[in-house]
Amino acid sequence: MADLIAAEHGITQLHARYVDAVWREDIESFGDCFTEDCEWRIFGHVYRGRKEVCEMMRGVIKRVTRIMITLRSPVFGVLEGSVCARAYFTEQSRLLTGQPLLLLGTNYARYAETAGRWRFDWRLFDIDYMGGPDFSGQYFDNPDYGPAPAMPPLDAIPVDHRRSVQM
Repeated sequence: MADLIAAEHGITQLHARYVDAVWREDIESFGDCFTEDCEWRIFGHVYRGRKEVCEMMRGVIKRVTRIMITLRSPVFGVLEGSVCARAYFTEQSRLLTGQPLLLLGTNYARYAETAGRWRFDWRLFDIDYMGGPDFSGQYFDNPDYGPAPAMPPLDAIPVDHRRSVQM
């Protein structure tokens, strides 16, 4: 139990470093939140390795004015020998056109401790809502993987809902 409590503390710090790096648009610090051979599944794509994940984020940053991410308290577990967690998130930003954008969703993650710090090793973002902050946007149905800490399969690819939303 003590090991899971220590992992929870380290992962909470990881989440804080991640949110800080995204807000400050610090790609180097952002990349340091991921293992070298990580995988991130988001918007219908699979990004493999820290370099690809950072390139994807560079592209995102070019399309918005700041991003504020709020991760809710994660529910931790151990599955197949990996520490994993599910956390609901809110992402608030403004497109370069000036239009505000709100995303609500679920972040599934597996973590690894490397070089004395916890990092994301595998992530999947399911977007549940995308649109204006007045909730006039679109809601999406995503698979229900069961009660936490149940996780999607490692080969799951989330739907790219951006194509169905007029932004």
